[in-house]
Amino acid sequence: MEYISTILLGILQGATEFLPVSSSAHLVITQELLGIQRPGMLIEVILHLGTLLSVVVYFRQDLWKLIRGSFLRGRVGMAVRREVAWLALATLPAVVVALTAKDRIEVAFENVWLVGVMLLVTWAVLISSRWASSNKDARMTWMVALIIGIAQAVAIMPGISRSGITIVAGLWLGLGGVAAARFSFLLAVPAILGAGILEGLELFQGGVVPAVDVTLGLVAAAITGYAVIAWLLDVIGKGRLHFFAGYTILLGLVVIFRL
Repeated sequence: MEYISTILLGILQGATEFLPVSSSAHLVITQELLGIQRPGMLIEVILHLGTLLSVVVYFRQDLWKLIRGSFLRGRVGMAVRREVAWLALATLPAVVVALTAKDRIEVAFENVWLVGVMLLVTWAVLISSRWASSNKDARMTWMVALIIGIAQAVAIMPGISRSGITIVAGLWLGLGGVAAARFSFLLAVPAILGAGILEGLELFQGGVVPAVDVTLGLVAAAITGYAVIAWLLDVIGKGRLHFFAGYTILLGLVVIFRL
């Protein structure tokens, strides 16, 4: 794989992994429209590691607080362990779907028309955020975490944005924009790591890729992902998440009627 192709794939992965426009949809559409073959399994794993690195670096203080606080005693330690439990609970639905419906999910990735329809679902989700009544005093609960987790499981379908549907779910459940986005991005850590592990199990089917290509892809995905997270948090803080709806409906209609 040429260097420029690897860099472009890294930028695409880093941007669409966190923007509410569905990274899976862009992968399928790029392959279909431009005739780009699916990158080797090793490259896919590396690109996921790049986006994982970006969210870990950006939220390093939050993650360190969760790790360190889990061993503390008293009310502080209890509060941190409760948040860790919420993240674990929210991760479970996606794990169940990924393990029990793996074959059906792979078939869905081959149906470009279905991807277009799911992009319209993403559009509806994003546009609904205009009417979601967030409450800055609302707190995370077991039920809120579980519902956000179910939303993340739905996003396994190509065309449905993981970040978009989880953040909007948080907004509809009363969380403030920043709080909903923070939980969504922290939830991305086990989600991306899990996807990387599943792909890693099939690593030897992907062939050998030069070390330079691997490094360029990882760096491109990490830098792009970090910049996108920072920018998206600012957009969400201003209540403009629905601005992405126009892009998803346009892309969805193009896919449905042209592919």
